[in-house]
Amino acid sequence: MNKWQTYRIKDVAKFISEKADDCSLPYIALDNIVSWDSTYIPSDSTSDGNSNVCKKGDVLFGKLRPYLAKGYIPTQDSICSPEFIVLRPNDLVNNKFLLYFLLSCSFISYIKNQVAGVKMPRTNALQVGKVSLSLPSIAEQEAIVAYLDKECGKIGEEIGLLERKVDCYRSLKRSLINQTVIRGINPNVTMKPSGNSWIADIPMHWNIRPIRSFITLISPEKRGETEYQLLSVTRDKGVIIRGERGEDGNNNHIPDDLSNYKVVKRNQFVINKMKAWMGAYGVSEYQGIVSPAYYICDVHDIYEPFFSIAIRCRQYINFFWKYSKGIRVDQWDMSSLALKEIPFVVPPIEEQHEIVAYLNDKCNKIDAIIKIIESKIERLKELKRSLINEVVTGQRTINISKL
Repeated sequence: MNKWQTYRIKDVAKFISEKADDCSLPYIALDNIVSWDSTYIPSDSTSDGNSNVCKKGDVLFGKLRPYLAKGYIPTQDSICSPEFIVLRPNDLVNNKFLLYFLLSCSFISYIKNQVAGVKMPRTNALQVGKVSLSLPSIAEQEAIVAYLDKECGKIGEEIGLLERKVDCYRSLKRSLINQTVIRGINPNVTMKPSGNSWIADIPMHWNIRPIRSFITLISPEKRGETEYQLLSVTRDKGVIIRGERGEDGNNNHIPDDLSNYKVVKRNQFVINKMKAWMGAYGVSEYQGIVSPAYYICDVHDIYEPFFSIAIRCRQYINFFWKYSKGIRVDQWDMSSLALKEIPFVVPPIEEQHEIVAYLNDKCNKIDAIIKIIESKIERLKELKRSLINEVVTGQRTINISKL
């Protein structure tokens, strides 16, 4: 560490703010980049015409919610969201070393405390440029990068294996729910055709009724001046408490004026009509407010926990997809008239209770296994973050001669 020289980031990299004219180049959005991992994940995000130029080898850092630690090095000349800061390293710094520094806990912790804004905090080039970092020689930087690539790669492989296990257990849970709410618990029950190819056969003594038999679209009160927690409706979890920091995956802007937002009560059915085709709906466990663009329904004449579990199974998502229309997929909208047409499989009330108890028992066991695996994943991610932080800040000495 005694041979390392201290610089400011603006001394070792030029900040590029060049608007893009050619929008046909590959586009990099914030949601393409995995937090803390500098990995690019393809998505449907496209440029809205307001993009910046970034060259192969530049270093990108997400200035919106910088604590999410989104950094990336483009592998080809591209355009990127203006929510990225674009840095072009000079001869004093290796671009990958700079990226590792920008994803270090020390840097993220510091810059997080400098940002302005509560709902949508942003950093900027001026704040980032003032940050000090210590650099060894270019040769040592390259060796450190090679070491971190190797060690982080090993940790990444372990994380990947565990994440695949989680995916398998989640798939098992979905299959269990999909099968049980349509076929029941008894494998020997006599079946009959449902008359619908998505639903297929159902138990002989079960019925199919239109979903309107169990839900009623309402015009809920508006929030007004009363304080409520903000809710969101997601594909994976249904109705959740909205995170202001985007941890829930919802990066939509939260308006300052929420007076027109709709009040949701517990056990009401909430539908994100723009994303219903993806399964973004569910029965709320919370009281709060949602966007005026959502549908809210009372649930009645059915065991609510059964309806809550059943309606989110794959078979019903198909119907919400069927009744969603629009010019582009990301602009699809579901008409409220669809709520009259969607069929719903109804077991006797006693079996509804039995199915809920059965699924709660089975799913709780699966969730417990997933939780154990996810805790292992989180420990490995923390190990990786600590390793990067200690190495790029010189806290951990690397024997370069043995690399």
